Amino acid sequence: MSEEATPPLRILPSALAEANGDLPFVAIVRNREELFRWLRDPLPGLRWLQVEGMLGDSEAWTEAAHDKSHIPFDVVLSDPASEFSNLYRLVDSSAEREVRVTVPAGPGLAKAVRLAAALRFPVRILPGQPTAAALDELREVLEFYLHEPMVEAPIEFLHSLLASMEGGDTGSLWMILEEDPDVFHHCDADGRAGVPRTDDSGCVEAGSPGFVENWLKGLIAQEGECAACPWQQPCRGYFKWPDPAYSCQGIKGLFSSIQAAGNEIRKELASFTAAEAAMSDPDEGGER
Repeated sequence: MSEEATPPLRILPSALAEANGDLPFVAIVRNREELFRWLRDPLPGLRWLQVEGMLGDSEAWTEAAHDKSHIPFDVVLSDPASEFSNLYRLVDSSAEREVRVTVPAGPGLAKAVRLAAALRFPVRILPGQPTAAALDELREVLEFYLHEPMVEAPIEFLHSLLASMEGGDTGSLWMILEEDPDVFHHCDADGRAGVPRTDDSGCVEAGSPGFVENWLKGLIAQEGECAACPWQQPCRGYFKWPDPAYSCQGIKGLFSSIQAAGNEIRKELASFTAAEAAMSDPDEGGER
């Protein structure tokens, strides 16, 4: 018998999630009524809650901190520049559950990531098709991630890209950022699944299975940037969505910086391993 395929994870508004039952899903909650409905009586298929637009509700977070359901939170910032200082409100809730902070690449990104890291929250950055200013903030975050010793939790997508350039198999950006429509069904208010946009217009229908591969094949066929891009495998055309005319010049610079950091880490590890081997080899003058 063939192994049964794992059903896709549906990410959908709270009201639509009511009918999901045992199937795996994420409920998007945008007010305290929706939040506490799922904390008090979760369905078996619930994997986590995607919490949007609620950081300003201090009373909700105070109450959530006393909830013992252990359901994880993915707290999504819509305006990092104005919301980042409210991340402190998540600290008490994190004592009872896993809490991740998702930040779009825009004004305030670096401040939000720095504070989230200081509070020991894992971070997911949604880069979209970043502007020049957003790319500057992404580069600042990369430097912080690479050189700040207090960072304990992963900062995605940087963490997995760095691992992939060190030889790890982490999948494409679509998978790392939970946006591959074959695996993650992001549903709009009408229940239609598609590929998420980075603005407020919901999702674009993905069409047939294999969206990511078909999207990349189409980009390569156009003989544009993707055709000869050295980062084709980890990216898979991610930064060409939704506008295929987007210039990836700045993104390529960011990828080059990540690769250079990976090369430096490999050299340091090789030197450390060689030094340890020499210390343990009596023929090299070391001690057992």
